Amino acid sequence: SAELCLLPALAALLPPLPGPGGPGPAEVGLGALPAEMRAAVRALVGGLDSLFTALGLREESFAVGALSRVVAAELASYAPARNRRRTAANKASVIFVDRTLDLAGAVGHHGDNLAEKILSVLPKLPGHKTDVMVNMVELTALKTTDETCSIIAPGCLAQPNDPAAKALWESFMNLKQKEAVMEARRHLVEAASRENLPIKMSMG
Repeated sequence: SAELCLLPALAALLPPLPGPGGPGPAEVGLGALPAEMRAAVRALVGGLDSLFTALGLREESFAVGALSRVVAAELASYAPARNRRRTAANKASVIFVDRTLDLAGAVGHHGDNLAEKILSVLPKLPGHKTDVMVNMVELTALKTTDETCSIIAPGCLAQPNDPAAKALWESFMNLKQKEAVMEARRHLVEAASRENLPIKMSMG
């Protein structure tokens, strides 16, 4: 959505937990990280630079946590980012926060919206980190009575090229659950009316 961008390729990137004899939080730099984590940090910096380029942003970075300081420092010294900041029209403040600081649940996805409920209840789409499976098999002719046969007919809620679907997804994210259900119901009724389908809906 316009307010939220997920980077699923980096879902496994977590700050290293300090161990006995290891570097203290103040001493961590890119060179002190394992090679795999260094590569992930560079990938994150490159991805963020591409995102900020697309948005035309000139960022001012702030960091909370040891790994966040490394990411912010790498972004500040990244040559393409320096060139972008010289020409970008829009200003933005970017705050990096170490994910380990969220382990106690100070920040979480617990909003009263339908998108959060959908993403937490439905099964994950195979091979995906952030997308879930909306089973569309009831809308197909792929019926089977064999309990061992699992047909996956995944649908997708994100339809960026369809204005009505995009508006509905935004309502799932921004409205309260009850209001979003009413909005989805309205879309269903309108779609059924256009196709001259009989429709009977209760609020149960």
